[in-house]
Amino acid sequence: MAKIIRLGAVLFLITVVTGIILGGVHTMTLEPIRQAKEREKMEALAATLPAAKEFKAVEVSGKPEYIKEVNAGTDNGQLMGYNITVSSKGYGGMIDMVVGISSGGDLMGIKILSHSETPGLGARAPEPAFSGQFKDKKAAALSIVKTAPSSDSEIQAISGATITSTAVTTGVNQAVDFWKNNLKDGAKPVANSQTPDAISSSSRRPGKVGI
Repeated sequence: MAKIIRLGAVLFLITVVTGIILGGVHTMTLEPIRQAKEREKMEALAATLPAAKEFKAVEVSGKPEYIKEVNAGTDNGQLMGYNITVSSKGYGGMIDMVVGISSGGDLMGIKILSHSETPGLGARAPEPAFSGQFKDKKAAALSIVKTAPSSDSEIQAISGATITSTAVTTGVNQAVDFWKNNLKDGAKPVANSQTPDAISSSSRRPGKVGI
């Protein structure tokens, strides 16, 4: 009986020590993960609204669930446009993307942040051959076609991944509609007091979060 108790105590001690080590490792990796996500976000904002130098998160009342975040992009205090982060249902799960729309009503581009689409098919959505089609278009309703586009409002689908292609295009259209209904024509969103005053894309250094 004493041997069993000792064995149980040893196993318990091993479990406790292992739990402490794993907990410590998890805690240590949280900040690097947060920094990596922040860098990815900043890169997406800069890529989808290249005329802007600073980005400020804003809060718009009553925004739908699929609109995850709105950032105003400025240059020397002048509003250059908005980055709208939207989530759309794809083939394998939700597709999160940033959509950049200029103050003049141009769709400046998109950046897919995360997805769970099929490798070799829908997973090709972030590639320029597909996502690059959304660059420098008028902020108007876009549609998916399976052949070469015949108009500026058409986006050619990824071969074998129509569902993914449609999901991305739907997300872009939702972002455009949100912009038209809430941010166009001088709409005044309320600044989010829980975010930094401004995030500068030009002041960031690799490995450092510029907030």
